[in-house]
Amino acid sequence: MAADWIEQFPETLRLAASRVDMNKGQRIFHLGDEVDAVYRVLEGEVCLTRFSPEGTEIVLHRARKGDFLAEASLFGTQYHCDAICTRSGCCLRLPAEALRYCLANDPGFAMEWVATLSRNLRRQRAAQERLGLKSLRMRVIHYMVDRGKEGRVELDQPIIRWATELGASHEALYRTLAEMEREGILQRHGQTLILL
Repeated sequence: MAADWIEQFPETLRLAASRVDMNKGQRIFHLGDEVDAVYRVLEGEVCLTRFSPEGTEIVLHRARKGDFLAEASLFGTQYHCDAICTRSGCCLRLPAEALRYCLANDPGFAMEWVATLSRNLRRQRAAQERLGLKSLRMRVIHYMVDRGKEGRVELDQPIIRWATELGASHEALYRTLAEMEREGILQRHGQTLILL
């Protein structure tokens, strides 16, 4: 949704929405909890996680500033994962009942919601495509082309988290970035990467 997205919310949803402050390690909801809200991250980061049968944590999604979470559960009865705050911040809590009402009764809002979900789906598909690339170098280039503007990317997360998103160790990512810099493929200035 546009930068002024909250002003575009129907009044019913604006009045029902509430701000939720969150601390690192705090659970926003648990797997199996009754679905009562969808959230939009205003600051910080929330990870949606599940555990494999062997007990390994699987990160399904990292929701950062501007991202929605739990939208896939809007028409379900229970959350299908845990939502854990990994960087302190705050979320906007949108009660599920009010959101469903607005989607059913406000066609303009419903279309904007569908457009937002479509953009998120394209971004998730690009992330899956990226993970299918064999070399880490190609994943880095794909990320920069997909997420950057004119070959420039401002990372919104530490390198160690970006490495996980790229399916690599942070050591391998540091090595790859250093090689690409030496070869004149990219420049790195703090959290800014520039594809040359």
